[in-house]
Amino acid sequence: MGKKIVININGIFSLNYEAGINVTEIAHDYKKVTGKRVIGAKIDNLLVGQDTCFYEDAHITFIDYEDSEGNKMYQSGLKFLLLIAAKLLWNGKVYYKYSLDKGIYAEFDKKISDQDINDLKIKMREIISDAYAFKKCVTTRKDAITYYMSTGELEKAANIQNIPNRYVELYEINHTYNYFYSEMPWNTSELGLFDLERVSKNSVLLLYPRSILNGQIPEFYYSDLIYKELFRYNNWAKMMGTEYVSELNQIVASGGIQKYIKMNNIMVDDSLYEIAKDIVKKRKDVRMILIGGPSSSGKTTSAYRLCNYLETFGINPIVISADDYYKEREETPKDKEGNYDFECLEALDLKLFNSHLKKLLKGEDVTIPKFNFVRGTKEYTREPIRMEENNVLLIEGIHCLNDKMTSSIERINKYKIFVCPFTPLSLDAHNHLSTTDMRLIRRIVRDNRTRGRNVEDTLENFNKVKEGEEKYIFPFTNDLDATLNTAYAYEIGILRVFAEPLLYSVPIHSIYYEEARRLLGLMRMFYPISSEYIEKDNTLREFIGGSIYEI
Repeated sequence: MGKKIVININGIFSLNYEAGINVTEIAHDYKKVTGKRVIGAKIDNLLVGQDTCFYEDAHITFIDYEDSEGNKMYQSGLKFLLLIAAKLLWNGKVYYKYSLDKGIYAEFDKKISDQDINDLKIKMREIISDAYAFKKCVTTRKDAITYYMSTGELEKAANIQNIPNRYVELYEINHTYNYFYSEMPWNTSELGLFDLERVSKNSVLLLYPRSILNGQIPEFYYSDLIYKELFRYNNWAKMMGTEYVSELNQIVASGGIQKYIKMNNIMVDDSLYEIAKDIVKKRKDVRMILIGGPSSSGKTTSAYRLCNYLETFGINPIVISADDYYKEREETPKDKEGNYDFECLEALDLKLFNSHLKKLLKGEDVTIPKFNFVRGTKEYTREPIRMEENNVLLIEGIHCLNDKMTSSIERINKYKIFVCPFTPLSLDAHNHLSTTDMRLIRRIVRDNRTRGRNVEDTLENFNKVKEGEEKYIFPFTNDLDATLNTAYAYEIGILRVFAEPLLYSVPIHSIYYEEARRLLGLMRMFYPISSEYIEKDNTLREFIGGSIYEI
């Protein structure tokens, strides 16, 4: 009889084992008890392999796709499967371009039929049922560069060349090697939940399960305005020769980044100008402009910059922040854990808000409150305002795309703008720059600068914020008048200077250590860029400081 040890699993229950038990055997018991999928595991907040053995009492945390970190691993696993399926079926190539609220946008190197899409699904499920292991391979940097030069993936070779480490980690399935800036699932058997939906003649959206949908695949719908903006920006990046970060790094190294920044700014400014022109064209009906979007998308700066453009057409917007209409703290709804739920629509005093809107549109005087977040109450210290003939209301907030927020106003009188940073820049052909990661890096910098928050607090809060976005923002992007892309292709180079030291401060015992390291690895691909080139009205100033709109 060997030595007995106790393993605590996910802080939920403990089981007795003989010393020498490995992670795979414990995972089997965990799945039998909970019915959950397992794509990885952590010991002391560090990811470990399946063959890790225990000889003393310990705590282990199993990861599935409901976990934020596990969801990224799940996505990476599915991306690898789709690459292999296309290669096996017709020696095809796949390029991952964007992350959207419903999935990952992928382009193929040929036109694809409905039968092709069905064949891809079948082949992916075959790979899943074969339970291939994602084998981690450690190789020298030189050998990895040689490998990617031989496959024609020059941008990957360039990225690895910029890594200071002597050795690099790749993953292998069926003699295909790749990396995805995240850890991978243990094997393919747990990746059974996915779908592919056509977007265009040569592209699909790779859909994956969401915890907010109880592990179900989200319903797909095509948002013409969002995709048009994505394609417009992507075409510009191609024209500039900056589809990949390695190409942007060459511009930084050659001293041309200041000119590139100016051109990128013009591209973003042009979108604002076109939106302003469209509002002017519809001025007869539009009484209210509503700006909505996820956290750290640059809604506030976008609102003020749009004001400037509208003023050049003789329209003077009255800016209102929906945040000033929060309910008194004691009236704020609470979530299932008993904490105040500031993300839900019901956290706003909708009765007062709509009453003020109707009065303003009738030309009456209204005193807009200022919400004191420290005291949790509305304060009436502002001067009364009144709408004149050349005024239009401009309202920004996370719920602005939801008609329930402005239920007293007819749809024809509203102009709804979705604001979100969709970068045209990819790390390489198989690693797009996630919209969520861009917003998270922005928020880490801003939270530390304006609120003194450490990275761990921001990461904890951001997970809750993402849940709110899935519920209260993204479902309403199918009814828009305009999409404003607030991403700058160069911005990670700017943000890296501010975010890198903050992420290095996350201690190894933190539950967010692995996530901090993942973000550091991502930013390491970008050459740092000085913020001196960033103008005072640029959206990035909302995060790094120095904005002319900062109050």
